[in-house]
Amino acid sequence: MAHSGDISDLVIRPALEYVVEFVRQGRVQDAEFRYPAHLRQLLSRPRLLKSDLRRIRKAVEGDDEFRAALSASLADDADAIIRWWVNQPDGWEDLVLAEIEARSRSEENADAAAHFVSEQRRRIAAEQRAESAERARDEHEQHLATLESELAELRAQLSSNATRQSELEATVSSLRQDLRHANDRLVAAQHRLKQASATEDASAEAQRRAEVVRDLALEDRRTALADLSDLAGILHDLRDVGHRLEAVLPQPEDAARRLPIPTPGRLNGNPLGMTIHLLKSSATVVIDGYNVTKSVWPQCSLADQRERLIASTDTITARLGTHFIVVFDGANVPGAHRQNRSVNRVVYSPADVTADDVIRDEVRRIPSHRSVVVVTDDREIQRDVRIDGANIVSSAHFGQVLQS
Repeated sequence: MAHSGDISDLVIRPALEYVVEFVRQGRVQDAEFRYPAHLRQLLSRPRLLKSDLRRIRKAVEGDDEFRAALSASLADDADAIIRWWVNQPDGWEDLVLAEIEARSRSEENADAAAHFVSEQRRRIAAEQRAESAERARDEHEQHLATLESELAELRAQLSSNATRQSELEATVSSLRQDLRHANDRLVAAQHRLKQASATEDASAEAQRRAEVVRDLALEDRRTALADLSDLAGILHDLRDVGHRLEAVLPQPEDAARRLPIPTPGRLNGNPLGMTIHLLKSSATVVIDGYNVTKSVWPQCSLADQRERLIASTDTITARLGTHFIVVFDGANVPGAHRQNRSVNRVVYSPADVTADDVIRDEVRRIPSHRSVVVVTDDREIQRDVRIDGANIVSSAHFGQVLQS
């Protein structure tokens, strides 16, 4: 008993071409005409390729409802092979093969018919090999998709590592400042010790009977020695921590002017896409807090605006790995200095200092080898930070990301 796979696409080519013509006429008569979606791109071709025949056959044989409509459209004198393939009664494959052999015998001698059947079998074998190759291609594409997913995860991890590196650099900078202060206190303690020793010596030689002066000098010396011991311990600890952190971080490069992040030309005219592109980079993003919140959540109180912005930036950090510095005007704003729990840094301007100046100072303090993005609509801030090589994102476009 024969199977559907034993029937070559070329044998039923007239039937497959009839399918395409049937769909074309159906679309002309009825805009809502239903047919297999895989046939859409074949309707405009003047001649069907061999690979097209396979696609048509696969689409029609898998759609019983469409085959029923196709069967109803057949004329009474339609070719028997077309009718058998469309209706597919039990044993239709044998009927088709028998018809092929009968037609071959009527047109050629027995040897030609046998050669035709042999060619059919070789063609079937070739088509099976083609199907195997197609399956192998699908497996390769699936493997490629897996590799692309792994690459995306590695890029996200790289962005996270860059954020951690920035935090370590800030820690090292703070420790270096503490180390300088400790050195200053050590020098002062040594100076006091020297003065105490000189006072003790002078008191011993010049005023041996002045016990009060001697006792004061001795007490001062003991205090200086205690301070010296404490500060020496602190200095040793700070130097040890500093050496360990500097061993982890890359060595600083020569100072260079910061360059803006290049943006791909395909994003021109797409401000939302450009904003997401900058947020996905490894840049530090400095946000003009109230400039953003008053345009995105103007109906909320200042406290609610701050909470929403901080929570939203934490969400973006978790999703994209972006590192934010959020700057608010802190002077004379109730509740502004409450300690918020955030994965990003939240800065409030001190009294008599505006958030604008804090933003400028934050951009200048970020090392020049790190890219910076500033979110604000303030034209003066935009002008000043551009000089420092920062990219600019408007509050409106950043608000679209927060609300998406």
